[in-house]
Amino acid sequence: MRRRGPETPFLRPAGGPDMGPFQRVVTIRGRPSKVTPLYVPVKRPRTKVTGPTIHRVAKKCPSRFGIMGKDLPSVPYTTTPRNNMAGLFDAISNTVGSATSAVADTVRDGATRVLIEAIERDIEKHAGHHIDVETRDIPSDWKEWMMKTGLNSLATEDSWSFLDNTDGNRRKIELWKSRKIKRIVLQVWEKPDEDDHWITSEVEWEAGWDYFIVWFYPHAKSWSSSNTWVEPGYKTWWNQSDEIEFGLQLYQLPGKCFYKSDWVEGWEDVDPDGFFPWSTSKFRRWMQHRHWIIFWYREAQSGYNCAWRTTPPKLSNGMDFNLDAILSLPSMPNLKMPKIKLPSLPDVSLPSLPSISAPSLPSLPSISAPSLSMPSLSAPNLSAPSIPDKKQRPTSKWAAHGFIELEGLNVKASGTTLVLSDATLTNFWKNGNSVDDEKKEHSRLELACCSSEQAESWVETLKAVGAKEGEVGGCCVVA
Repeated sequence: MRRRGPETPFLRPAGGPDMGPFQRVVTIRGRPSKVTPLYVPVKRPRTKVTGPTIHRVAKKCPSRFGIMGKDLPSVPYTTTPRNNMAGLFDAISNTVGSATSAVADTVRDGATRVLIEAIERDIEKHAGHHIDVETRDIPSDWKEWMMKTGLNSLATEDSWSFLDNTDGNRRKIELWKSRKIKRIVLQVWEKPDEDDHWITSEVEWEAGWDYFIVWFYPHAKSWSSSNTWVEPGYKTWWNQSDEIEFGLQLYQLPGKCFYKSDWVEGWEDVDPDGFFPWSTSKFRRWMQHRHWIIFWYREAQSGYNCAWRTTPPKLSNGMDFNLDAILSLPSMPNLKMPKIKLPSLPDVSLPSLPSISAPSLPSLPSISAPSLSMPSLSAPNLSAPSIPDKKQRPTSKWAAHGFIELEGLNVKASGTTLVLSDATLTNFWKNGNSVDDEKKEHSRLELACCSSEQAESWVETLKAVGAKEGEVGGCCVVA
């Protein structure tokens, strides 16, 4: 499964140590840098109740997307349809409890289908149109959890807060409608990577799909509901709002941007599974434009999505802008960042711009007269030439794979394809416990964007920082 991994039109907490501007306290893609439990009251449920008012709370926690929800206290519902449904599930629970394993699974599957139909009606209220919901290949020990916590996580209005009618959500709503989602699939990812043991869920979607998949990880079971969505009493769920926003790429901004980050397809790179050391393949990569430089990564990174402005925003930690911080990579302590030639940006006023000196040139070797003595002759070595070792990228999933300089870059959009030509790339390669850099000039990349709008947005963004619009000759190279 390919990881997806951003939130408001200005940022996306995607994690990793390279925290960009506008990063939330609880990170999404990386380990939480600072987590403070916080209880915040929000809207009461739409369902009528008797007795004490039910309040919802959102709890910040070190989870995949950081928010859990619950209803308190336990009181009976008065609406007849839901009471009937609750009675049905009481009967089903008694049947499941006394049945054999095979029969219990069959009964539970039937109950899940009835429950899904009720939840689809609630989702329609939030999403604006009917969306089918299905569970797929759910392990038997997950089925009860999926009936309750998993489905609750889709039914809650918290998971659809990005569609609230506010100015900040206007762009997200526009993109949501353009995705034309007709179906949501719930699945379980039972064996994640060891580094992902803390992740709760992820949303998978690709351009052109009319559905998306919500993958629940084992950590999701750390928060379980006592009741299904249609039953009275205590309920819990995982807020999926951030995951849906990021999975469907609702963070995308149109036009010229100050910072811009997004997934691109077709990035040619060394194939770690290839037979030969020089085997290559095309991959999906996260391209992060930090206004003065472009980094690319295997995993999505935090921040660096911001509309155009003439003054740089503050850093993610609230400190004033600092160019050294923008050009640094804290996730790669073993890398000595090469010096780069920065573009001149007359439209952007900086608090201070450090002087960038050209790297010192090595001194010329001393030249002496060649020796005229007869060289000794030996038999040639007839052994087969050694095959070079396959190059490896830095092992950390948060490490950058390299950067592209903006000086001399040519950029062009052709439909959904973004063409970068005459580009100067610096690749990062693992070398034992250190990282080596390798520069390649006059490189060419043909990258597929989510839409033609986003390809054009990349062109406008890069033109604003000195890239030339157009295309020059040259062959595609391994990045």
